[in-house]
Amino acid sequence: MPHDTPDTPLLPPDYINNSGDISYDGTARTTRLKESNHAREEYNRLRKAKSSVNRHRKFVFGAIYENLFPGYHEVNPTVRDFDLVVTLPNKEVTEIHIRLVAPSEGNGKENLLTSVVELGRTLSGPGNCRGKDVGDMGSMHAIGLKSSSSKSFYVTKENTAAKVELASALMTEWMQDNMRDVLGRIRRKDVAMKVECSPALKNAPGSRMMVSVNLANSPHYDNGDTSESVALWVEDKPGQSKNWYFVLPNMSHKGSNGVVVKLLHGLVISWDGRKVFHCTSKTNVGDSNRTYGCLWSSTRE
Repeated sequence: MPHDTPDTPLLPPDYINNSGDISYDGTARTTRLKESNHAREEYNRLRKAKSSVNRHRKFVFGAIYENLFPGYHEVNPTVRDFDLVVTLPNKEVTEIHIRLVAPSEGNGKENLLTSVVELGRTLSGPGNCRGKDVGDMGSMHAIGLKSSSSKSFYVTKENTAAKVELASALMTEWMQDNMRDVLGRIRRKDVAMKVECSPALKNAPGSRMMVSVNLANSPHYDNGDTSESVALWVEDKPGQSKNWYFVLPNMSHKGSNGVVVKLLHGLVISWDGRKVFHCTSKTNVGDSNRTYGCLWSSTRE
């Protein structure tokens, strides 16, 4: 479905976080919406409000999924691999690929999932992109190429860079066997753009890496990307997180109001964020636990 009609999102967010557009005097506040039709109406009002109207990623400030309204279709990746064929409003077709990484995956000495967890543990603070300034919860850390035109890079701590290099190389090897076509398209786009990768990402799937920590964000498009993305989700304590979803609010399967993918330790999803409206839900991570989403792509910004 289009993202910007009165009937969308099919699955509306139920939680507005720290927004000045939901108070009479512009003071930031938070509220929960308890009924889906009202939530959709409020979302459509907010998309025209001050904090959201000119966002090139087409998101509503602070619109978060905490408790999903009924009527969605859930994809359970523990059952099997999935390849979702999505017909866009312009009749173009795109695909979403969903796979689980085996716990033992690695090169014999190093483990892929462990390497991503150890990378995530080096990250702290609010992150260096998006975050509370757009109503997100958790943090997002950009690594690697900052701009393909200026050839500038994000500053990364030395201990983080070493973890990035290992996790990225192991992910590339996994993709060679499991998502070779996706890997090839991302790499070829970087080559076509004459991108020079940072040293830590020289063997990565793409020239930019984004790592989220306990992220909940508003549904959006990734307009700065020049390729599809691939992401791997992990957590410190596998199996502990609840209500952890990749949300596709405008997709419908057999008449459903939205599609969600149940996230879990070791899940990989590839999708074209320029074309597919998407986000991550507000997750109950439990005690002494953090979730990490590790994404690679080619980007022009």
